[in-house]
Amino acid sequence: MSGPSRVRFAWHRSAVRVLTTVVATATAMVAVSTMVYLASGEIHRVDDALFESVAGFTTTSLTVVDPEALPTWLLWWRSLTQWVGGAGALAFALVVVPTFGGQRRLSEVAEGRGRRAVLASRWSNTAFRVLLAYGGLTMVVIAAYAAAGMGLFDAATFGLSTASTGGFSNYRDSFAHFDSAAIEWTGAVAMGLAGVSVAALVWMVRGQVQALWRSTELKFYAGLILVSTALVSAWTWQDADGGAEAIRHSLFTVTSSISTTGFRVTDWGDWIPAPQTLLLLLIGMGSMAGSAGGGFRVLRVIEILGIVRRELVLQLHPRAVVKVKVSGVAASEASLTRVHNFQILWVLAAALGVFGIAALGSDLLTAVSGSISALATAGTGLGELSGFADANVLAAPARAVLMALMFLGRLSIYPVVVVVGWGVGELQRMRLR
Repeated sequence: MSGPSRVRFAWHRSAVRVLTTVVATATAMVAVSTMVYLASGEIHRVDDALFESVAGFTTTSLTVVDPEALPTWLLWWRSLTQWVGGAGALAFALVVVPTFGGQRRLSEVAEGRGRRAVLASRWSNTAFRVLLAYGGLTMVVIAAYAAAGMGLFDAATFGLSTASTGGFSNYRDSFAHFDSAAIEWTGAVAMGLAGVSVAALVWMVRGQVQALWRSTELKFYAGLILVSTALVSAWTWQDADGGAEAIRHSLFTVTSSISTTGFRVTDWGDWIPAPQTLLLLLIGMGSMAGSAGGGFRVLRVIEILGIVRRELVLQLHPRAVVKVKVSGVAASEASLTRVHNFQILWVLAAALGVFGIAALGSDLLTAVSGSISALATAGTGLGELSGFADANVLAAPARAVLMALMFLGRLSIYPVVVVVGWGVGELQRMRLR
């Protein structure tokens, strides 16, 4: 084996080893949480305990338990699993992936590019900064909830599940339980911030206005929230009797959707189809890259729109050189190819989920909304999943499909696909021997 080939092989094995560790760690955490639920005596079925654990660590608001019937310590545990899941997602996106070639795809790493050695100290420094920002946001949200009128226990548990964009609630009717305008406004703003990238949060704290203004992704994200809130308010104005309540409920529902948190203050499944469609699109699009939220990600949407614009220009001017720029920086062709690849995987996973849920007896609206929402790690849906995130309305096999989608979505699909592909390849090589 030649020198370059040996280096490429070593990097490939190293990347697979790290991704295998990520998938194995996530699986182990789910297994531990499942045993905790079973040992508590509050959940008696293994599949229910497994579902609650997967929903927790994937920061999805779907649940199979009545939270009001759970003891205090188990409510703490539920919220803590979501907070840890959000921290793990941030660590993977901002620490593990950059170590293996920045934001470049794994195939480039396997080809021997980005071979710069990364010291363990840089891992720890980056992880510390990420957790510091994440923990800081959590403490601010907890303090804000307490100031808005929540009790200390509710403020702490809701703060954990808000900062992580998890959506677990201590009450069956989520935020509607409090019937408080102050708490709803606070929750809406907190969820909007939870969907912002860690880097942008740091810029906000430091007062780096120029950096914030240069961020195309942040402006696009904020614009989506404002425009969507205005549209949803207009569509639901009469149902909410107009005024501040209509705006508040619209903003809360929009930020809950785009941040993929999944809290509810009203059942938007009862609204007319127009706002339902918009909210489902926001759930699928998801939050900013580098946040604890899920979904396809706003950054990828911006790049897709740039690709579409470039192709339209090239149809009129075939010899033109058109760059796809994000925040004033031209995106590399490798980055655009990676977006295409992820788009295919995301759509394929969602389509398989729709087929699986529908084949197991659910109606098409439930299958489509449930599949998109689970893959985006939001949880809220339409049809049978309309209401306040109760997954018991689906049969156990359909819930198994949702679990697979939640797991894929939280790990950004790639690690699972790479590990499964590597495992299949190893099995084939063993058979050939």
